[in-house]
This record gives sequence, structure tokens and C-alpha cells, in this order.
Amino acid sequence: MCGDLDEGDRFEGDLFQRFLVHAQVLLERKAAAGDGLNAQLDRLFADLLKRCEADSQAAADPYRLLAMQSLVMARLAGFLAGHVALQEDPLRKLMEAVMLGYGEAETTRREHHHHGDDHDHEHEHEHGHGHGHGQGQSENHAHRHRDSHGH
Repeated sequence: MCGDLDEGDRFEGDLFQRFLVHAQVLLERKAAAGDGLNAQLDRLFADLLKRCEADSQAAADPYRLLAMQSLVMARLAGFLAGHVALQEDPLRKLMEAVMLGYGEAETTRREHHHHGDDHDHEHEHEHGHGHGHGQGQSENHAHRHRDSHGH
């Protein structure tokens, strides 16, 4: 039983470390200058990600806080979308943005994994590609997301 707890803690610790690495990669990519809408939104994303990273690192149970932060962000996204005109289809845009973020996590994981070492990566495909959030999908979602916002 004690071994089970150690294994679970190690798994959660590994997931949290994966988050930290991916957050750093995204923060390096998302550094945006300028005053345009895209730059403002990129800075907001970076600010929120930095806050989630800092808060979870300071927590007694960083993985648990990380897991709950996504729910808080979803609640905030719903609140904000609830104040957008229905003809703008806020729920669809919200779902596309969620899938874009999910796809970014997968893409970042694959990129980091391929650049980090040279051994066989067959285990990488253990959950298949039928979820619609692979690299090509997220790029497609990103393109549609930008088009739906006019940028």
C-alpha cells in the first residue's frame, strides 16, 4: 500500500514537471510585443499561465492545485463567454479555444520528447490519434479560431 502511494505521488510529480516544462516552452513562444488585440491576448494568456505556475509551485500539493486551476479557468471562460452576444457563437469559440489549449499541450509534449533524447518513442502513441487534438488538428483549430475573431 505504501508503494502505491509512492508510485501515485511519483506519477503526479512527473505530470507536474511536464506542466512546468511545457509552460516554459509556451511562455517563451508567447512573448508578444505591440498593442494590437492579438498581442494583448497573448500577454493575458502568458500572465494567467505564469500565475498558475507560480501558485501551484508554492502550494503544498502542486499537482492537485494544477488540476483544479483548469476548472477555475473554465469557469472564468464560461462567465466571460456568457457576456458575449449569442450571434457570435461564444460556446463554440470557447470549445475551440479549449481544444486548442489541449492540442498545444500534446504538441509541446511531442516536441520536447523528440528533442530531449534519441531512443525509441513507440510508447508515445499509447492513446491513439482519434481525439482530434493532434498537431494538425490544433493548427486547424488555431486557424479557424483566428478567422472567427477576424485576425
